[in-house]
Amino acid sequence: MTRKQATIAVRSGLNDDEQYGCVVPPIHLSSTYNFTGFNEPRAHDYSRRGNPTRDVVQRALAELEGGAGAVLTNTGMSAIHLVTTVFLKPGDLLIAPHDCYGGSYRLFDSLATRGCYRVRFVDQSDEHALQTALEEKPKLVLVESPSNPLLRVVDIAKICRLAREASVVSVVDNTFLSPALQNPLALGADLVLHSCTKYLNGHSDVVAGVVIAKDPEIVTELAWWANNIGVHWRGV
Repeated sequence: MTRKQATIAVRSGLNDDEQYGCVVPPIHLSSTYNFTGFNEPRAHDYSRRGNPTRDVVQRALAELEGGAGAVLTNTGMSAIHLVTTVFLKPGDLLIAPHDCYGGSYRLFDSLATRGCYRVRFVDQSDEHALQTALEEKPKLVLVESPSNPLLRVVDIAKICRLAREASVVSVVDNTFLSPALQNPLALGADLVLHSCTKYLNGHSDVVAGVVIAKDPEIVTELAWWANNIGVHWRGV
């Protein structure tokens, strides 16, 4: 972790409370928020869509990964499901690692069987196999490096470059290294996701996920879908 990242991690969210001046960001427990009129909306109305506590976490994670914004979800699997919901429709092809996390494999295989989208599991360290898969015109490529649990490493920058040349969206699961050791957006990825339950938390007392994007418009769309399907993290 660089000195700048350490500073972001330690100081993000401090002195953000303009109402009371709390040095440490408070935990907001309210599920709903009042308003004075329909023409005077507040920043928050219902905690499924967002709350001030989540805002602080999302800003910190987006800044650590170098993204335009982040969407915090209730699990790592819901973060993955959110991405596939936004980018894939029936008939679209997802390229996933052949050694991806077992939960991801199960989700992709189950939804592909139901016809939600198509999936092809590829050894992404094999450039010929990857190029062949990209020729099938997928909509989304998922990279997981290091993989869980085999810790296989692939060339993220190269895969993202090949995906970009093929006009394919790339998303990297950065769970095992965290932004302290790897920044996939800087390597060319369009999105990065985490199971925050693991190394971002590190204390086995949080279950959460996050998706971070380079493009603010994609962040907005991710947040819209997260609200619709109810995968936002409440934090309490």
